[in-house]
Amino acid sequence: MTRTKMLMAALAMACFSGHVMAQESAAGKTAVKRNYFVTTSNVRQVSKKSSAGNADAESAEGDAAGRKDFISRNFEYVSMCDWKPGMRFMVKPTQKDLVLKTFADSNTGNMVSTRSLIDSILVFDGHSNPNGSLHEQINFHIEGDANRRLYFEVPTASFDDYCYNQQGVPTLAYLDEVDRAIDSLTGKQVRVLVRELNQDTETAGGGYKPIDLGESRKGEIMTITKVGVGTRNFPVKIIVKEKDRPGAPGQEYFQYVTISRTNCGIRDDEFERSDLLRHTFKGSFELLADRMAVTGELKDWVGKNVYTFFATKMRNEKEDFVSVPRLTSFAVTDIYRLGDSDKVTLTLKGKKNGAVYTKEVSVTNTKVNGSEDVLDQLFIEGDPTKMAGVRAANMPAIVKQQVKRGFTEAEVKLALGEPTEVKKISGVTYQWEYHYVDSSRPFRIVKFNKKTKRVIQDMTR
Repeated sequence: MTRTKMLMAALAMACFSGHVMAQESAAGKTAVKRNYFVTTSNVRQVSKKSSAGNADAESAEGDAAGRKDFISRNFEYVSMCDWKPGMRFMVKPTQKDLVLKTFADSNTGNMVSTRSLIDSILVFDGHSNPNGSLHEQINFHIEGDANRRLYFEVPTASFDDYCYNQQGVPTLAYLDEVDRAIDSLTGKQVRVLVRELNQDTETAGGGYKPIDLGESRKGEIMTITKVGVGTRNFPVKIIVKEKDRPGAPGQEYFQYVTISRTNCGIRDDEFERSDLLRHTFKGSFELLADRMAVTGELKDWVGKNVYTFFATKMRNEKEDFVSVPRLTSFAVTDIYRLGDSDKVTLTLKGKKNGAVYTKEVSVTNTKVNGSEDVLDQLFIEGDPTKMAGVRAANMPAIVKQQVKRGFTEAEVKLALGEPTEVKKISGVTYQWEYHYVDSSRPFRIVKFNKKTKRVIQDMTR
């Protein structure tokens, strides 16, 4: 082997290390019967087909760098340029696809009805250019019947020209991604990030209805009970079950998602649209098992006594949102990051009632002069009732962010926060100015007597 060929082989191995397990089934690993056709429990479930798949699941542990989350580690995008023989796909055409004939018979060259291939599993056999034809062919065979071979003719002059975009082969749902999702996500708890999910309306045929859970239920924790095949664009069908409620068992709902985006036929920039973002795993769900440890200053928050500078909403132990007033005291018992986002979740124990709450906040300070969405602006270290210069008689006004004549500097800071600017007005007075980005909060000036350092006037503009 030449040095060039050795280098190319090494690069190929590096590109596909994340997909070896999903592709080993085609190389002779023990076959496992799978049911790819799953429905929510409100309809009677019927198994349409089962087929061979990969039973191995990559552990959520690993990734020495510790930076990628579980989804990113296990569901990497595979460009068509990098497809390997043995990769598996299921024919899941849209109504538009049924009008067109996508595949041709390799033996006769005749086009094959897409309708006749619905739910068939195709195994990738590489690409070729037989007899120097104008267009190259992407080759497949029907799983379980190596003699029944099909091909898709690329519409460009060469395979290389075609594979460097994300169009892929029409009608084909990437089945190796479904296998990986079945193995690694079934039974996991997720936080639902959307207000609308779906329920099946029939046992076969793909009928379903959208279910509006309501804004208040966004963020609710559910359990992934089943995973199956979805559509070409969104190949993984995730079924989640809500918690049982008094007198009523929890309902099941589903979402079609793409996780790796392999062969989904949609460009990355198109997923920025709100109607498509929910069809990515991270657009609909947050995997609770995928906690990432925090380091440095963030880790130092554990054990701190803090108070809320703003009134805010937190989740209680029942997963309900509850209102928490300003200046409520807590002890931070845990802090972790979900995935590689800029958000962290704090677990807090109330100093008065001992109740446990959780709150998600950003660690990126993007706002000026206060935001309940930012960690170090919502939570302030200390105990507001034990601060020097803060009198108990003034606490009711301070909680309401009112400033009265005679307030000390400490009381003003507890009510309004650190000033944006301090100005010397005369030999006997100075003032604190508060400039707020939020237009609903007026420009505010607090004047002090220089000698007593007490408030003589509070003004808003």
